[in-house]
Amino acid sequence: MGLRKLVLSCLLLLSFEASAAYTCHGLVKGLSIEARTGDVLVERIGPLQWPRLCKVDGEHEGISAEACRTVYSTLMTAQVSQKSVTLWFNDNKDCSAASHAPWQWLTGWYFGPRLVD
Repeated sequence: MGLRKLVLSCLLLLSFEASAAYTCHGLVKGLSIEARTGDVLVERIGPLQWPRLCKVDGEHEGISAEACRTVYSTLMTAQVSQKSVTLWFNDNKDCSAASHAPWQWLTGWYFGPRLVD
């Protein structure tokens, strides 16, 4: 019975490590919309470079166009007011360009952006 509990505990810990949560935060610079696709891209959000976030004209990865327009508005407010934003992630990556390659869809993102005072 003790071995079974040990194995279950190890499996539980491994599953938490495989989907670790982290945040990325920083100033917003260079917010844009790709004209042909409606994709929202940002030159920089803190350490993230040119992440592709969502689509203003259609759903992508469960993010509706309406939600995307709200994300765009929040990022625009942050850029104009020079405030930082925070984004929450839940995958096995981090905020580096190696984890989130420029021009690619942002993976693991599940919450935010939130304006930081």
